[in-house]
Amino acid sequence: MNIIAPAIESYLESLLPERHPIFREMEAEAKRKGFPIVGPLVGSLLALLARAIGARTVLELGSGFGYSALWFAQALPPDGHLLALEGNPDNARDARAYFARAGLEDRATFKTGDALELIEAEPGPFDIIFNDIDKDAYPEVVPKALRRLRTGGLLIADNALWSGRVTEPPGDTWTAGLQAYNRLVASEPTLMTTIVPIRDGVSVSLKVPDN
Repeated sequence: MNIIAPAIESYLESLLPERHPIFREMEAEAKRKGFPIVGPLVGSLLALLARAIGARTVLELGSGFGYSALWFAQALPPDGHLLALEGNPDNARDARAYFARAGLEDRATFKTGDALELIEAEPGPFDIIFNDIDKDAYPEVVPKALRRLRTGGLLIADNALWSGRVTEPPGDTWTAGLQAYNRLVASEPTLMTTIVPIRDGVSVSLKVPDN
């Protein structure tokens, strides 16, 4: 899914500070299983963004086995909290185990089920909402997220460039969903949006006052 040259990616990764061994273990597990994770470049970006806005509350929509969640959690203050909504109970179980081993189990709650349904019980406001659910459902996230994101908060979405397929006529519902999401956040007057072209593209939207 990476859209940047391998040599550039390797160079960028060589500049990253050493990360907790749990991250490397999770990266190896993802590679072994062929499980998509955001990887260390995006992970470090998520942590940087959380620190930059002084985030204390994060909502993840689609968390896998907790890789991106762990990047967020270790960037939060001691009284910060992450709520992860994950559809697969096995993934949520594995995420809890990784968090426990990292000593951050008190900083996160994992709930299982359809994220678009579970979010209805979470009024917020949240400092960051991270969107990584099935791509055909991305457009449905925007109105739900806007109601729960504080002004000055960030709506972040993974896979925004979808291996470059967003530049072509959509041949499947996931590509169409990503294209629709990108248009929605780009045209929404209460969001300032950019796409960072690392890995598979990361959409970052800042919620601004509605004038």
